[in-house]
Amino acid sequence: MYLNREKSKIISLYNWRSALYQALKIIWIKKSDEVIVTAYTCVSVINAVIQSWAKIIYSDIEETTLWIDPIKLNKNITKNTKVIVVQHTFGKAAQIERIWKIAKEKKILIIEDCAHSLWSRVDGVKLGWFADFSIFSTGRDKVISSVTGWFLVINNQKYFKKIDTIKAILKIPSRKRVIKDIMYNIFAYKAYKLYDFFSIGKWIIFITRKLWLINEIITQKEKNCQFQEFNYILPNSLAFLVSKELERIKVYSNYKKLLAEYYNSNIKSKYLEKIYKPLKNEKNNYFRYPIILKSSKQKNKFYAYMKKNNILLWNYWSWNNIVPAGVNEKNTRYKTWSCPVSEDISSRIVTIPNHKLVSIKDMEKIISLINKFK
Repeated sequence: MYLNREKSKIISLYNWRSALYQALKIIWIKKSDEVIVTAYTCVSVINAVIQSWAKIIYSDIEETTLWIDPIKLNKNITKNTKVIVVQHTFGKAAQIERIWKIAKEKKILIIEDCAHSLWSRVDGVKLGWFADFSIFSTGRDKVISSVTGWFLVINNQKYFKKIDTIKAILKIPSRKRVIKDIMYNIFAYKAYKLYDFFSIGKWIIFITRKLWLINEIITQKEKNCQFQEFNYILPNSLAFLVSKELERIKVYSNYKKLLAEYYNSNIKSKYLEKIYKPLKNEKNNYFRYPIILKSSKQKNKFYAYMKKNNILLWNYWSWNNIVPAGVNEKNTRYKTWSCPVSEDISSRIVTIPNHKLVSIKDMEKIISLINKFK
């Protein structure tokens, strides 16, 4: 299995916030301890840190890479810094080796957020193998999907004995919840395939959410940073989906690479400030294909334009720097304009479809629309 490593221990959990929360707990985080996180991130990360009672410190990103900026990160480190959460956004490797050297010198623990980066490598090494802990996702909007599923990988042998402590408190989710998770695959497939067929796909999405036929990825409670359900194990039915998806991950990655290279070669719109390309020393899983518009106003027009032409864009990582939309910013303890690059980029970024259901015909339509956008 991809995650297997002789000198590591792995625990499967029901969701991301559980994995991060459990990692922080076995580290014995205290109220006076500081946890540094990327300022362009998901509220699940923020909620888990806040619920662990640690003090959260936001660090800005580099505009050209979306990495956490190592120079700004170094300035944010204090005598109370206990953990740095290094996020590999959109499957691209952050400067993990450089950050690791900084952390090692100052005796700070690192947690690699590999939610987007399953199958990605840098300098031939798999992401998730550098840090004291790493967290992988098989959620429904990730590299492979078991609808929900997260894996805490413990690389630091000092904490191996804590695994039994975690396992002792884990519970199996209710049968009703698991059934809703399984049903998501059916509804999502139909919605995508029928999205531009008399808007049937749009109605499927609306009805399933309105009638609570599927589970939400992020609840309003979590958007308020008040979510506390951290003690659920991944049930066998969803673990089975993980094993089947892992068998196909190389095929998925190669297809996404094909799409990304085609986008790189054929998107010519002058309204795009930059197109996100992989570096020579990295093997990208091409989890998403982000493009950046020149202004937030232009981004809003572009999103409406694509929607009007029945192209479903993944807007989860757009609009604000702590995603998704609707997050209670006050409760996240983020101070507006403390990380200006993260705020600017998040207001202008859009990710265009590059998943396994995108056909060559779909891709050509998307490229044509982008190049015609004014």
